[in-house]
Amino acid sequence: MSTRGCPQCAFSCDAESHYCPHCGFPVGAVSMKNEDPLVGKVLPGGYQVVDLLGVGGMGRVYRAEQRALGRTVAVKVIHPHLLSDEKSLARFMTEARATSQLNHPNSVSVIDFGKTDDGHPYLVMEFLRGRNLAQVQALEGPLSIPRIIGVLQQVLLALGEAHELEMIHRDLKPENIVLEPLRRGGDFVKVVDFGLAKLKTTEAPGITMPGIVCGTPDFMAPEQGRGDPIDGRSDLYAVGVVLFWLLTGRLPFESSSPTQVVLMHISMPVPNARELAPQREIPDALLAVLNKALAKNAKDRFQDAHEFVDALQECGERRPDPAARQAQELPSEFLQCPTCQQWVPHVRYCYECGHRLPERSLPPSPAQDRLLLFLGREEDLLWLEHRWRQSSVGPCLVRIIGEPGVGKSRLVEEFRKTAEANDALFVGAGPDPYWAEVAGYTLRTLLTQLVSPEALGGRATRLSENGRAAMHQLLLSPAGGSDLNPSAALRSATLQRQGNAELLGWALDVARASRPAGVVVLLDDLDRVDGLTRQTLDDYLPLLEPGIFIIATHTPQLRVEWPHEQVRLLNGLPAHIATDLLQRSSMKQLPVILSELGNRGIPPLYIDQVLAFGFDGGSDPPARLADLIAHRLSTLEPDLRRVLQGLAVLGDDVSEALLSEMLGQRYVTPDVVERLLRTRLARRNSSERLSLIHPLLHDLVRLATPAEVRRDLHAKAAQAFQQHDAPLEVLAEHAVLAQDSMTALFFLEQVANRAFSRGDDRTATSALSRGLDLAREEIYRGQLEDPMRAIAIFGRKLGTTLNRRGLHSDAEGVLLETLDSTEPASGERLDVLEQLAEAAAGRGKGAEAARYKSQALQVAQAANLHEAVTRLSAV
Repeated sequence: MSTRGCPQCAFSCDAESHYCPHCGFPVGAVSMKNEDPLVGKVLPGGYQVVDLLGVGGMGRVYRAEQRALGRTVAVKVIHPHLLSDEKSLARFMTEARATSQLNHPNSVSVIDFGKTDDGHPYLVMEFLRGRNLAQVQALEGPLSIPRIIGVLQQVLLALGEAHELEMIHRDLKPENIVLEPLRRGGDFVKVVDFGLAKLKTTEAPGITMPGIVCGTPDFMAPEQGRGDPIDGRSDLYAVGVVLFWLLTGRLPFESSSPTQVVLMHISMPVPNARELAPQREIPDALLAVLNKALAKNAKDRFQDAHEFVDALQECGERRPDPAARQAQELPSEFLQCPTCQQWVPHVRYCYECGHRLPERSLPPSPAQDRLLLFLGREEDLLWLEHRWRQSSVGPCLVRIIGEPGVGKSRLVEEFRKTAEANDALFVGAGPDPYWAEVAGYTLRTLLTQLVSPEALGGRATRLSENGRAAMHQLLLSPAGGSDLNPSAALRSATLQRQGNAELLGWALDVARASRPAGVVVLLDDLDRVDGLTRQTLDDYLPLLEPGIFIIATHTPQLRVEWPHEQVRLLNGLPAHIATDLLQRSSMKQLPVILSELGNRGIPPLYIDQVLAFGFDGGSDPPARLADLIAHRLSTLEPDLRRVLQGLAVLGDDVSEALLSEMLGQRYVTPDVVERLLRTRLARRNSSERLSLIHPLLHDLVRLATPAEVRRDLHAKAAQAFQQHDAPLEVLAEHAVLAQDSMTALFFLEQVANRAFSRGDDRTATSALSRGLDLAREEIYRGQLEDPMRAIAIFGRKLGTTLNRRGLHSDAEGVLLETLDSTEPASGERLDVLEQLAEAAAGRGKGAEAARYKSQALQVAQAANLHEAVTRLSAV
């Protein structure tokens, strides 16, 4: 019988199944809805729509994959009839921007928003794997009072953050409360659809405006039904209605007419919940909390969400323990909650009352245990050692390719021990710590490891003038600067490139002369290494000599072709090894997931994160590494979440002082930092600086951060780095991501100009491409006074750079677009036409090149550019 994976839990279901037998997800409904025209399309931002999950009052919800990361997200496409004009569309964008400020673990994160190609607005959110509260109540029957208290406390914490941001939910109901079961019981809660109810209304909604309802009548506060101004206390009333429904199994007011229900909320007293559900034996304290939450006058209710949380907490503390058990009857992994006195599994939160439990130490990480992590890698290590021996008699370099988390860097680190034990010099470098591709950073790092200060003076006479100029720029200029301006002689870009390659070859020769066993050079995470380093390496590799062994690691997405190379594809660990490492896990679905993953191998980072996931109290883990980490990120406490997001924005090797400067001292405390380190998401190096544990986390954490929160963090990082004289590339990166278009274009142009003048065409291309994309966006966003002018500047320079790299077809496409942005009789139009002629000539289109030159001559004559007229007339 054929099978298919459940989109929610990855359980292998029969193809004919209507529901997943493991989690209850409607897999049959998904398969029937795949005829939706949006399924299979890629939205802006690289989100590929996979399945239609459901249709609601606000829109259609899809499961999508963020292709760059392999992460599952949810996409909600808003119904067109709700946004039928420009005014309502503008309101949607405002609400989306406001909603994407929410940064609480109990609020669903809005990580992106925009419009589809056909103009339909959409939200991109974290993918939730649980059921909504209405489904849970229907499937499991009445929830216990302790469980109700735990669920609603988390709902209120989410509302509390929203209310502090002056944001009101307006439509809180069981369908907008999603529960995910924690391992061995309990729930983790997410509140969804913040602010979207407002899109259904125009001015002041209420029963006086027929057909227009902001919210669901069954859960509306009296003032909301009257159309009066509302605030956060209206949401707290809705929580009171949810509490009534959970306790009694019915709503406080019911009628076939929505208008009648609204009127009943306004005028009728709340029924006695204890009389409606005598079997519940509702405690007096909880009944008092319920009645206060449902007060008709907002002044008589709880005045904020935190007051409501405290009142529920007191109800939990006063509740007797009918099933008290002795500690000696339970396994050691259970403990007694200090709040409700229940014995519960040793996870993060008590699943009885929601209280945070005392911390315990994580088990040792496989990433720190050579015997655990290095199981199954013996053949890969032998292959690497064999290629190294070959490098002693002939040029040899290797590329180790694998998905993130598969253990590429760990394999090389193990090989390093062998090389150094045989007296080889091992040097290595990866991307710059800012993750901004700072020009020359990796090359400079390698050179400083290869050449001692004494060698700089004693043997530099072997270098040509170009090589000595490169030495001055890369090794003798002020440390850490990206100021790689041309020397005073203004040498040509070609000579600068030659000098950089010569300097690298000279440094390797010097190092090899002192180490008969040879030199090993590691370029880790090559796909993130700066363009100047990669270009210099490309120029040097044809000259590679015996005794120098180069290793590069990167993901499969990078396309590289080098001389003398050999390639090793690194897969994950076999399923049986992963199963042995995780044999103590009590996650019931894990063996099935490991078996299915075993066909393509299980990344060691996945194993490490599964162990941490279990410690978090998670239920059965997602089957993909990116989804597993994203899930862990979504449940982090607010203070840990904020610090982790700050690290993802700032980069690696971040000082606590810089982190505190950006986030504020109240977030970066010793307690928070130590708790974050225990999550296995961050680490501290020997210099007491902080980094995320793996490059994959930089993208996952940053792109899982709500969109407006992310923009604000980049703006703060830009300000902090400007005060610390960071490289231009860093300032440009944060200005772009902070959506400060004018500043970003200024820095990007500077980065490109410097790169172009020194022959660093890769960096120039990257900066100009980003600038051109930003200028295009500004046509619709409206921050720039003259975006067409920006398009003309960046397009012309990008076309020139692409021509210089020999990418004539790409250059032609950019230049043709740019031509429409230039004035008819201007020097810019002349430059574009000349570059179009060069692109056509490079493609072997002589007649086309002649036509562009003729047009260029006409422009030069019209603009009275006499020097250009003379030059073009002579051709």
